[in-house]
Amino acid sequence: MPKIMIRPEDIESVVAQNPPEESLAMEYFKRRPLKNSTFIAVEDIKREIGNVPVVRRGDSGIRPRMEASVELIEPMPIEIDDTFSAVELDEYERSSVAGRQQLVNEKLQQHLIIVRETTKALCVQAHSGKINYAMKSGASLVRYQVTYGDGLIKNVPFAKTLAALNVGDLIEAISKGTVALHDQLVGGPVDIIAAQDVFTAIVSLIASQKSFNATVGNGEVTLGGFRILLDSDSYVDIATDGTKTNKKLVPSRKLMFRAVNGGQSMPYLKLDDVVLREAVPIYSFTKDRDDQRGTNIFTKSKPFPLINTRAIVTVEFAA
Repeated sequence: MPKIMIRPEDIESVVAQNPPEESLAMEYFKRRPLKNSTFIAVEDIKREIGNVPVVRRGDSGIRPRMEASVELIEPMPIEIDDTFSAVELDEYERSSVAGRQQLVNEKLQQHLIIVRETTKALCVQAHSGKINYAMKSGASLVRYQVTYGDGLIKNVPFAKTLAALNVGDLIEAISKGTVALHDQLVGGPVDIIAAQDVFTAIVSLIASQKSFNATVGNGEVTLGGFRILLDSDSYVDIATDGTKTNKKLVPSRKLMFRAVNGGQSMPYLKLDDVVLREAVPIYSFTKDRDDQRGTNIFTKSKPFPLINTRAIVTVEFAA
């Protein structure tokens, strides 16, 4: 029976066939260097983004607990363990070259989606100043926790409710958010992202006014020279008891302001692997099962979003 082998060009082909990422959270991390280490040095992070992530690893006992000072930080990997079943192997053996490639590509496509969705969730959480994500530890779930600096994102309260908002109020709120960001000594262009309820209120305002030039496009609004994007990012958070909660990039009643050039990056670190001893965005390989019931396929990735908490500000409208 022919063996299933995953080649680097198989992964490259599947990635190339997918559309570009449309996540605002992931899009923020345009710089994605490959770092051939399983650790990130605290001094490197200080030099790059000006604040220090503190990592906790739930109850695994492997990492320093609480806010213990560390010199090296070891990010956690995304790892997928899957199987080509005996039935799939039989189909693989009877298929043409093109059919075999299709079987491999379909499995890699499934894994790529999982890796992208997990990476998106980490990027969304990083925007809050903290990562607090489900991590498998043995047979149970614990929390993978990262705090960037003090973990605080500056929030500017705004006295008006969305229902009472007029165009002048909205311009004032946008100005306050922009000024608050620049007050933190972060300059340059700014992304403005609206929670879904805020975006809906803005579109209603635009429809009922003629004082300001305004346009509504696909997932964005331009008003008074400000471009406001709709938050379309979401992910499912899984609690340690298995409870699932849908979460967004921007919480309800909030506008998010983030510096485009805030020093953010998302390095891919060296994988925990004895064969591929280098950093790559995604890696897959196969291994025959000892019980002769199929072939295992493993996929790994180790992204680590780094964010400058001073480069993000939110404005929160009254309840």
